Amino acid sequence: MQTITKETTKSKHSTQSLIQDAFVVLLEHLGPEKTLQLWHLFFPPQEEYVKTRRKLFAGMDVTALAQEARKFNRE
Repeated sequence: MQTITKETTKSKHSTQSLIQDAFVVLLEHLGPEKTLQLWHLFFPPQEEYVKTRRKLFAGMDVTALAQEARKFNRE
């Protein structure tokens, strides 16, 4: 069991920030489907898809999702 300290909290925060930045880059270059496929190679799913989907597409409405799908289907 790890003791929570200022250093471990900072480390976890920077790890989360790095992962978030990586997700943005992956989404921009691979699109949502390939990003999730790659993510699952490194981090096997431990949650239900619905929860993952909500996090992955947070803040996007149907119109934005449709635009992203069309954009990546053209590639």
